[in-house]
Amino acid sequence: MEGTLPGLVLTAGLFSGGFIGDLLGGNGTDCRQSDARGARTMQTIVEEWPLRYAADPVRRYVRDLGTTLAQAADPSGAGLEWRFFVVRNLEPTAFAVGGRRFVISDGLIAYVRNESDLAAVLAHEIAHERLGHFCGDAQPGSARVHYGSIVQHFDLEMEKAADLEAVGLLAMAGFDPGSMYQVLRCLAERSDASSSNQLYQRMRALEVLGSGASAPNGRSSAEFQASRRSILEDLDTPIRSCR
Repeated sequence: MEGTLPGLVLTAGLFSGGFIGDLLGGNGTDCRQSDARGARTMQTIVEEWPLRYAADPVRRYVRDLGTTLAQAADPSGAGLEWRFFVVRNLEPTAFAVGGRRFVISDGLIAYVRNESDLAAVLAHEIAHERLGHFCGDAQPGSARVHYGSIVQHFDLEMEKAADLEAVGLLAMAGFDPGSMYQVLRCLAERSDASSSNQLYQRMRALEVLGSGASAPNGRSSAEFQASRRSILEDLDTPIRSCR
């Protein structure tokens, strides 16, 4: 971790564009150390970023949805604690930090089409954990992106693997597996050229493996709709949702 995180307000842009990623690798860490490293990273985020508090209804909803996905994927791990945090920022963003800790933004909840798409994002981040992507060093070719004191390691092949794993997790939890493809399409619509190219590569990988676009079959619970309304009521600027 390095640098200084600039001052943040609800409507300020924390990220340059929407992405789904993760904080990969460490300094020779193994799976036993990833929890401690994830805890340290999350503590930095808690101290420096504008997060929704634990009892906030939006955060409770995200926690319940994420826990449902995690437990459907691994019933034997029902006793494990999965921690989900919501940052008060408009950019549609999600990432994992390791140790079963995950962060998504208000902007993501407001942007996705429905609850199934939000579940796809969470399933993708949970997939990074299940695939052991925090158990070793970041790959030499992975891109390093700095967000204040947090360094994001982006590896396209790991993202593709997490996308495919997420398709299976969605099916096990009763969500539309095609939502993984659809949420990548949504993010590609608003990303810059470089990010869009990466997102389209991930979409093509799903198509090749037979997990591409399907007829939209997303669902939206009352809790999802209430969370979206709460976020939009907080804002003093309109936000465009994916269609």
